[in-house]
Amino acid sequence: MKKILHIKELFKTEKRVRILALLGALGIFLICLSEILPKEKIQKNTQSQEMKSQAEENDFCTQTEKKLSELIAQMEGAGRVQVMLTIESSDEKIYAADEKTNAKNDGDTEQKSYDSKYVLVDGDSGDTGILLKTNAPKVKGVIIVCDGGGNPTVVNQITNAVSAALGIGANRVSVLKMKSAEA
Repeated sequence: MKKILHIKELFKTEKRVRILALLGALGIFLICLSEILPKEKIQKNTQSQEMKSQAEENDFCTQTEKKLSELIAQMEGAGRVQVMLTIESSDEKIYAADEKTNAKNDGDTEQKSYDSKYVLVDGDSGDTGILLKTNAPKVKGVIIVCDGGGNPTVVNQITNAVSAALGIGANRVSVLKMKSAEA
């Protein structure tokens, strides 16, 4: 009983009550702050991944255009070559997932449920998924401008070579004649 009275006496002064109120408010502020900070890291991480994906996409286009230009320039009758590549979608990343399927059959009705959760691993920058594979971007079309673009035989050879190299249909490859340098 004496202890309770002693505690009451401590809180009788206004200065101590203000200090306790301030400490309580500071504690609540720190708790709120700790909830906000990790979210900012995740957002920054997501933005950096998007920028990295865009850079990889540009690298894929640039490298593929360069390889195609070098290949076509080696073909007889092609002459000077410029290649432009358009892609349908960026690279696709496939992550490990824990999948569960349940089926119930109650006489006349059948119920199926499907549950899928990504497998996460603790990393330096928080939880990250386990990357199983990355599929290359899908090519939408190719435009090739070359000196031999006016010759139907050269156009056919280039179209077939590019179609085979990229795994796309010939209707997605356009070969055009380059204007002469004299003009």
